[in-house]
Amino acid sequence: MEEYPHLPEYAKSFINHLQNKGRKKSTIKRYYYDLQDFFAWLRVVKDSDNISVILHVTSEHLKEYFLFLSEQRQYSKATSKRVFTVIKGFFQYLQSQKLIQGNPFIGIEKDLEEDNQFLEDDFITEEEFQKLFKTLSSFDGLTEKQQKYRHLLIKRNEAIISLLYHYGLTLQELTNIKMKHVNFIGQHLTVTNGTDTRQLPLTNFTQQLLYTYKEDIPASIRPNYYSSDRFFIAFDYQRGTFRFDYSTYEPKPLTVIAIQKMLRQEIRRSGLRPGLSAQHLRRTAILNFLASDKSAEEAQAWFGLKSILTLQRYDNYLEQIKNSLKP
Repeated sequence: MEEYPHLPEYAKSFINHLQNKGRKKSTIKRYYYDLQDFFAWLRVVKDSDNISVILHVTSEHLKEYFLFLSEQRQYSKATSKRVFTVIKGFFQYLQSQKLIQGNPFIGIEKDLEEDNQFLEDDFITEEEFQKLFKTLSSFDGLTEKQQKYRHLLIKRNEAIISLLYHYGLTLQELTNIKMKHVNFIGQHLTVTNGTDTRQLPLTNFTQQLLYTYKEDIPASIRPNYYSSDRFFIAFDYQRGTFRFDYSTYEPKPLTVIAIQKMLRQEIRRSGLRPGLSAQHLRRTAILNFLASDKSAEEAQAWFGLKSILTLQRYDNYLEQIKNSLKP
């Protein structure tokens, strides 16, 4: 199984099981990549992919993962269905091997289809956001090493949180931002998602965060103006500086998983309710946009939505709020 690294042993056994059943090599690879994504997500939300963690995976955890795929990765229904089949088969295998007792997938397919109404907990309040944003510049709950270099990361993290909450970017869109996409003179940001591109105006507040963060990076490894260097780059706590990839001779990009981990740590430090994530920030950005009397077509263009039907749940929720305020 050396050709399929980065999976725990019990997951490699599942891949081996598929090989023994005569599945095509292309199918095996697809299963591997989908499982690799799932375990990367699991290591962020649960800090581990040990079998003891799998024992405690619930239907709610799985629903959260598929919401992540649809809202952050913007997977189509067909792609989500394919991933669903892979993960479901994996858990069925674990159950058949008596590695787990119950299968958390029981009933989840129906729940995912029917769970189309938002609840209050699906969004983050302005008070919660302000508390989270304030925590980013706080040193409370940090290790001595983290405190030592915190000043270099404050503006980077503030810029990321601002783009998630005020602009509704997905995590993938954040990591896609290159230096040439940030226009400080024209005060706008180009956002790319696959072959789709859109341009968003930057407020003075967010532009200042982006500019200050860039200037905090040492000039020798700073992303170059008008270049394809990634704008958000990783940080090395061992060396106390931002990372540079000498094999490609460019700054080392910050990954989706690294942003998820940062968010999780900051949410925990801020003392906010467990379960808050990038999805809550993006959903709230979309909700606030529609609540400001913007049309569905404007929202689709601003947030890069593939289908205007995605906004129906938001309209229903806003209508629900409006009705609750009636005497």
